[in-house]
Amino acid sequence: MKKTLKTAVLLALAMMMGGSVYAQVVETTTYDDGSSYTGQRNGKGKRDGHGILNYANGDRYEGEWKKDFQTGEGTYTFANGIVYKGTFEKNIAKGHGVITMPNGVVIEGEWTNMGNGTGIMTWPDGTRYEGGFINGAPQGQGTKTWPNGDRYEGNFVQGHMSGQGTLTTTRGVSYTGNWHNDQFEGKGKYVAADGSVMEGTFHAGKFQN
Repeated sequence: MKKTLKTAVLLALAMMMGGSVYAQVVETTTYDDGSSYTGQRNGKGKRDGHGILNYANGDRYEGEWKKDFQTGEGTYTFANGIVYKGTFEKNIAKGHGVITMPNGVVIEGEWTNMGNGTGIMTWPDGTRYEGGFINGAPQGQGTKTWPNGDRYEGNFVQGHMSGQGTLTTTRGVSYTGNWHNDQFEGKGKYVAADGSVMEGTFHAGKFQN
């Protein structure tokens, strides 16, 4: 069951075609699950054109629709404050888009699905990551730079420096080797600012032998 209320008939653009006037009907529909849609529909009653879908859980989508699917440019706002603005294809956030987190972190990229693909993440303090993403977290090969000029280039797992990578700092310190959860772990080479070298096995960020 659903309840539909026609809120306007000529609210959208009316187009002159072949001497006839075609008007887009705008309706508000409330569904049994508590969600509601306000927007345009096509001649078959499908959501088509511009519309707003308010979900029962507090999520909200506003943007373009095509044959009942979120398709085209739109903005999806989650109840937890995360906002995605970009392109959609059949209800999937696909293509170019920007994800804004409540803490001020911004991720802009090219997505196969929201947060999956390649992009650039920036933090409010100026820290920046560029590379692969899975579920909105850095994953795979990427580069992270800090405001002080330090730079890490290598592998990431669930947002952490893990796998093979190289850290170069503006203090003249560098480390090339294996990482785990942002710490030196496994085989690696550490070069101190004074030029001294430690090469071998590291554990929890400390040289072992």
